[in-house]
Amino acid sequence: MPADYRPLKAPEFFAEGTGNSHWLITSPVGKLVWRQFGQAPGVDHQRETKLLTCLQNKAWVPRLLLVAGDLGVLMRLAEGEHPKTNELSNTARQRLITLALELWQNPCPIAPQNYPQLLNSYWQLAGSKTDNRPLLEQLVYESLRWPTSCYRLTHHDLHAGNLLLNNDRWILLDWEYAALGNPWLDAVSLDRFMHLTADEKAQLEAALPPLAVYTNPWRSLGRWLTDLDSLWQKALKTS
Repeated sequence: MPADYRPLKAPEFFAEGTGNSHWLITSPVGKLVWRQFGQAPGVDHQRETKLLTCLQNKAWVPRLLLVAGDLGVLMRLAEGEHPKTNELSNTARQRLITLALELWQNPCPIAPQNYPQLLNSYWQLAGSKTDNRPLLEQLVYESLRWPTSCYRLTHHDLHAGNLLLNNDRWILLDWEYAALGNPWLDAVSLDRFMHLTADEKAQLEAALPPLAVYTNPWRSLGRWLTDLDSLWQKALKTS
């Protein structure tokens, strides 16, 4: 590790995610965060670091300082607080929508998400139980209806815990599920968090690919995300 990044005192435990631990480091160049990789169903840390490296020119991405293979990454501490929906200013809301629009336009060289394969891995981690088979089959069926031509860079895990807000400016955290995928999943996640207005939905829809298989993608993909979370939680309990 470069001398500028070495701790001036013992690292402090900072935060625990579902699959990763975070440690606060006080260094000669300021406060840093060591993101120690763990394991949770469906994560891809190799893809995460590749993507973070690709996006370092974006103000809404954590500043990456060091990649330590499969062990973790060292980043600058991102200032801000996890947001509360009822405290968001109109400016902050608009900037988060603009962030999503910009995210989906990035041509990063990463592989598309194989949703059926991912879903099957969750089912297997959950014990390959026959009781969960209908849930798996419905999720896979829906994902196969999304043409890969609609895929964009998608975070896949947008919620308040993965967002930092600092003076109406956003930082988007935790990229271990990000991939080329169905951007409607990000849009629906934003709706869950922000309770989007009709005008805000229209802004997002203007950049989202049409999904002719649905009469109401917001409702249909909202149900899909709820079912996905159910299967993921079952996988997490047994992993």
